[in-house]
Amino acid sequence: MPHEPEAREVRYSLRHEVDLHLAVMSVRRLPFLAGLPEVDRAMLSTVVSELGSNILKYGVRGEVTLSLHQAEGRPCIDIVACDQGPGIADVAQAVQDHYSTSGTLGLGLPGVRRMMSELSISLPPEGGTRVQARKWLGPAPTSARLSVPKAEAGGQGLRLAWASENRPCQPERVSGDLAFVRPVPGGVLLVLIDVSGHGTSAHQLAQALEAVLQQTLEQEPARLLQVLHQHCIGTRGAAAGVALVNGERGELSYAGIGNTRICLRGREAWRGVSRDGVLGERFPTPLLQHQPLAPGDVVMLYSDGISESLNLRDGLLDLGADPAVLAHQVITHSGRSTDDASCIVLRVHAGEGG
Repeated sequence: MPHEPEAREVRYSLRHEVDLHLAVMSVRRLPFLAGLPEVDRAMLSTVVSELGSNILKYGVRGEVTLSLHQAEGRPCIDIVACDQGPGIADVAQAVQDHYSTSGTLGLGLPGVRRMMSELSISLPPEGGTRVQARKWLGPAPTSARLSVPKAEAGGQGLRLAWASENRPCQPERVSGDLAFVRPVPGGVLLVLIDVSGHGTSAHQLAQALEAVLQQTLEQEPARLLQVLHQHCIGTRGAAAGVALVNGERGELSYAGIGNTRICLRGREAWRGVSRDGVLGERFPTPLLQHQPLAPGDVVMLYSDGISESLNLRDGLLDLGADPAVLAHQVITHSGRSTDDASCIVLRVHAGEGG
């Protein structure tokens, strides 16, 4: 049984598989997590399961602590797993996809790294391994930056900066759109999902698809659309656009199904094509498109809650502005109040020394 030293922390001692089973089952019922969406509680129980499995597999015994507290002025959840095993021989390699010392798929720590906001691993002097996974709560920062080093041979070494904004249709309080951004080796993955309809039920499907994106290894646009399609079968359906930006090669790859749109402004104008269809219902073969990128280019990926006149209203948009400012301008000037409206804006900069 878990030991609860205080109302916002719980500690699970793990010696046997039954201990881990009870721990995973109890996470979704913790009183201090009751205010979180079901998809977040499910994700946290998955993280406890993954870290606990590692303890029993490699460390024989140990404990997992889950706590809700404030750090750096923001609410967060920490999950800390400590074992008494021999310690991880190569920490950097252990968080790489498909690495395993036991013949398994090796998805535990890489999966935790994708689901949580932060992951750190240390080897205490007294022995064993300590893994801390943190999930920030509340509104995420509206912008983020990624610096991509120059490629060893012939790459442009572009730097990428991005931001997103998502506004529900009036008078709804939640959106059925999802603007998802994830750094990947060499660049960044952008996914814009527009669930059919709006309101709470559309928002719940958007959250479920976000959980899918957090856990999947796939990043190639056409194949990722297939993953999303499979998870939409039997639901109200959705449209989605997926852009994979490679800063080392200076290239954008895009595929979309349904009414999401993408355009580029900069050295030359470009608009991507999304195939007609609905994820979960009609899934045509995605059309994978490639577009070169150069410093100064601005990429905008947006839902059909943004008026098609966006491309004709560049005079109202400050294309030289910070991505967060530009994303807000897109929503303000071209967002329809009768539909959820969302967009992702990515700016391309020259690399260091470029």
